[in-house]
Formats: sequence, C-alpha cells, structure tokens
Amino acid sequence: MTSTRTKKTPLNITFHSKLEVLLDSRTFNLVVVGLILLNATVIGLETSQEMVRDFGYTLFLIEYTILGLFVVEVLTRMIVLQRKFFKKGLNIFDFIIITVSLLPHAAGLSILRLFRVVPSLTFFEMSPHMRHIIQAVRHVIPSTLSVAFLMIVAFYVLGVIGVELFSKDFPKQFGDLPWSVFTLFRLMVYDDYGIITRPILEKYPFAWIYFLMITLILAFVLINLFVAVVVTALQRAINTDRDPVEAKVTQEMRILAGDEKMIQDLKKEIQELKEIIMALKK
Repeated sequence: MTSTRTKKTPLNITFHSKLEVLLDSRTFNLVVVGLILLNATVIGLETSQEMVRDFGYTLFLIEYTILGLFVVEVLTRMIVLQRKFFKKGLNIFDFIIITVSLLPHAAGLSILRLFRVVPSLTFFEMSPHMRHIIQAVRHVIPSTLSVAFLMIVAFYVLGVIGVELFSKDFPKQFGDLPWSVFTLFRLMVYDDYGIITRPILEKYPFAWIYFLMITLILAFVLINLFVAVVVTALQRAINTDRDPVEAKVTQEMRILAGDEKMIQDLKKEIQELKEIIMALKK
C-alpha cells in the first residue's frame, strides 16, 4: 500500500528556502515600499478632478495593478510561511488591509494601503537621526497611552461640568457632552478662545474659574506632559542608541581581545612546559 503523502524533494526545499530569503530581503522590501509610495501618489492624484478627467483610466490601471501585486505578495507569503504567516503581527496587518481593499465599494478605503509603509520605516534607520526618531516613537507609545487616559478623564469631567453650567444659555458650545468636549478641545488649542469665553463671562462672571481650570489642566499640564514624554523618549533613544557599524566593530574588538588573552595564556603554558622539560633533562 503506497502512501498518499507527498514528500518534498531537495529541489523543492531549496526553492522554498530561496523564496523565503527573497521575501525577507532588503531589496524586495524596498520594492514594496516603492509600490506603496507610488500607490500613495496615485491616490493623491485621484483627488484632483482635472487629473481624473484627463488621466482617469491610466490612474485606475496603475492603482489596481499595484493592488494586484500586493495580493500576489501576500498570497506568496502565505504559501511560503504557511502557519508561521499568522504568527507575525505585521503579516496579519498586511492581510487585513489588502482584504479590506478587495471588498466591494471599498474605493474610499484605498487610503488604508498607505499604512503598510509604517512597518517598513525600519529600512530607513541607516540615518542616525531617523533611527533615533523611530526608536523614540517605539518607546513613547506606552507613556502616551497613560497621558491619553488622563486627557480622557479630564475632558469627561470638565465636559460634564460645562454641560451642567452652561447648556441652557449656550447650547452651541455646551449643549451636550460631545459639543462640550469639542469646545474644550478648541479652548485647549486656543481656537477662538476669546470669542467662546467672552459671552459666557458676561452672562456668568464667575465662569473665569472654570476657564482657568481648563487652561491650567488641559493647555498647561497635559499638553506639556505629552511633550515631555516625547522629548524624554527621544533623549533616551539618543543616549542608548549605538551605530550598527560601531557596535559590530566593538564586538569584533572584544572577540579579538579575548583571542589575544587566550593566546597569551597558551604562550605562558608552553613556556612553563618548556621549563619543566628542561628541568627534567638536567
């Protein structure tokens, strides 16, 4: 009875390995990044009515050709990596974006394909400045989540207070919680600060206490806290970062230093053996 299970030949294994190396190579990923940037350019041109009128068919053809290449790339990765494909978060990220792009009436979601360039930023880390920024972004995310939580709490509490105090006379600014939060955001970034606050202060003279709280908590404390977190992460990245070439040279120097010490120890042992042999001859 012959087994129905097929075995991979060495030729198939070699081809599979070469294809996996190709998919992980820097050149291949740079080509993918180039296609993503080209796709971004096409999507930007499609926002112009004149460009669509004059070159609409060409832009459509380029966009969907690139989408087809992305589909081939993702399918190839799935075939080559098999179960390992879904064990990597970036692969799942690419799979979701490409799948959404293929859905009917997803033309407005084509911009999501631009987010594929985010994981590829690591290929631009050759520049020390870019490497520092990318590393700072990686370190800053957990801290910014904490600051964002504090902002949400502050916006919610101050927004509820604004609705309770001013919703009756100023419904456009504090009519409900969403409008109140939007007004707080405008006050935080000083968008028409005087236009918003002056009528309320004329109606409620003691409202300055509320607006002072907004300015101190949202504009001064939380925004500056967010900036401090980003600056600290960037400074930490600069202090802890080492150039890849320098790190490799340092590692090689350590290896050579270890080898030199080993050689010195061997010379010392050989010398001791020579002395012992000479003593025995005497």
